[in-house]
Amino acid sequence: MSVLATGRVSTKRPLIATLVGGPNTGKSSLACTFKKPYLLRTEGENVPSDIPDARLPAGPEDALESVDQLWEQLNALHKEDHEHATLILDSTSGLDEMFANAVMKESGKSTLATSLGGYGAGYEAVAAMHGRVRKYAELLRRDRGMSTVFIAHSDIIRLEPPDSEGYTSHSLRLHKKSIRHYVDSVDLVGFIKQETILRGEEGAKKAITTNGRVLVAYLTPANVSKNRMGITDDLPFEFGENPIYRWIKENAKKAAPKPAATEVNEEKEDVA
Repeated sequence: MSVLATGRVSTKRPLIATLVGGPNTGKSSLACTFKKPYLLRTEGENVPSDIPDARLPAGPEDALESVDQLWEQLNALHKEDHEHATLILDSTSGLDEMFANAVMKESGKSTLATSLGGYGAGYEAVAAMHGRVRKYAELLRRDRGMSTVFIAHSDIIRLEPPDSEGYTSHSLRLHKKSIRHYVDSVDLVGFIKQETILRGEEGAKKAITTNGRVLVAYLTPANVSKNRMGITDDLPFEFGENPIYRWIKENAKKAAPKPAATEVNEEKEDVA
């Protein structure tokens, strides 16, 4: 038997996605438009107050206070019976703080740099915990058919490419050792920004924001973003909409086979 697989990878499998953006850009609200969401919050993250009651996600009433609580919740979603279809983790920077505090407490140190003997070991330990979260997302997709949406706060970083001039870009507010778990192997990294309109005369134009949002999910130096779905343009959306679902539906219609042409009976061709 040939070792080469003859099947095709399905494009309809559950998504693992990371939504990145600044404050009040609608990251959590967008995540809650995914199917049957279950929300795990870290301390400092609140359930969006503008979500209609009918669409409020399930999940514990209180935010996670410890790493043990996080593993318990993720293990329950993997092993216990439930009807949830999407896990939302809000936020990756909150998880990072939780993981860092756990490592420093274990080491009896006040900084990650000096934890676990130093030399970057503390940062590696935190990154390993983020990796465990990412593995749970894969287990939930494989064994429970669940999607996972990671919500990440953005930060501006300076990049110095070896083949071009340096520039700034929006990235995740995480240590570089941990970022890869939410970027490298996920299906989509979407950067959310508000739509802006420039008004006024040349040299004195003013940027005015609208209620619209734009999801950027293609490669661009301006921000961390990518996808494995073929998205190449900005996806505008309003509050309560899911631009990813809408894109999937629109492209499904475009890709649908056209109905076969009806054969014409030549003898009746001129009959009105």
